[in-house]
Amino acid sequence: MYVASFYRFVRIEELVCVCAFIEDLCAQSDVHGTCILATEGINAALAHPNAGVLETIVEQITTCLAVQKLRPTLSRAHHDTLPFDKLLVQIRSEIVSYGSSFDFTLPVLPKVNSIQWNDLLRANEAVVLDVRNQYEHDLGRFQNSIQPKTKNFREFKNFLEQQTEIDYDQSVAIYCTGGIRCEKAAQSLFKLGFKSVIQLDRGILGYLEETTDDSFWEGECFVFDQRVALNETLSEGSAVLCLACGGPLSPNDTVHPHYEHGISCSACHHELTPTTRARRSERLRQLHLARTREDNRATESNVSLENLPI
Repeated sequence: MYVASFYRFVRIEELVCVCAFIEDLCAQSDVHGTCILATEGINAALAHPNAGVLETIVEQITTCLAVQKLRPTLSRAHHDTLPFDKLLVQIRSEIVSYGSSFDFTLPVLPKVNSIQWNDLLRANEAVVLDVRNQYEHDLGRFQNSIQPKTKNFREFKNFLEQQTEIDYDQSVAIYCTGGIRCEKAAQSLFKLGFKSVIQLDRGILGYLEETTDDSFWEGECFVFDQRVALNETLSEGSAVLCLACGGPLSPNDTVHPHYEHGISCSACHHELTPTTRARRSERLRQLHLARTREDNRATESNVSLENLPI
């Protein structure tokens, strides 16, 4: 199974027509995934067993939007993993929730590729800022980067307006999963008066796709689908989700004293009370019953015809 992830900030006027076109296009090829559309652009992650099908889909979307060639990052899932349950094509106010739309009147801000990014990190002359959420940073990050302990991307703007640690004359190098959050974060930094803002082009996923040796990346990259995280080869990683709080867990997290399957992890253990424990235990029991019923139905549907009477 392959997943093509891509975005583009571009003015889209005929949103309803574009939405219908992409929905029909993907449905015809049995493509699953998520595609968010807004007047500011497109943000998508689409899955299919055939990489060629995804390439064709992206080409047709490119033509529909009348934009220059889109550059999707292709990642993989285990053969038995379906990253998305269904196809969801939606119109929203933003293609990434930030609280403000992309400003097309601002100048195009600089981006660097993976080689230039490595040179920048090696020189150690810039503040490296992770614009993702704290739980994503905890799972994987670039060496010596900082994260402002945000729980969601909307909080990043407040951090920038209130922070006093980063000087406006310092070079600030920012990164995120695929680049989309950096686009809006960079505009906020520019508007606040930061003199030098550098974005990692195509984000962590693009970096891992281009980098085989001499990598400054540590850990796994969280993704917003059922794979949870990707490793350095863009294959499905080892992280799982905490069934209690929904946060990602590394293998080390699952052996932490505060981890109890379906009940708590080190991040949410402090929330545990007799009431929440009872509620989470019941939810775990219901999940087990639902999976047992699904397994029984699957077994019944796979009965061999060879053993049935003629």
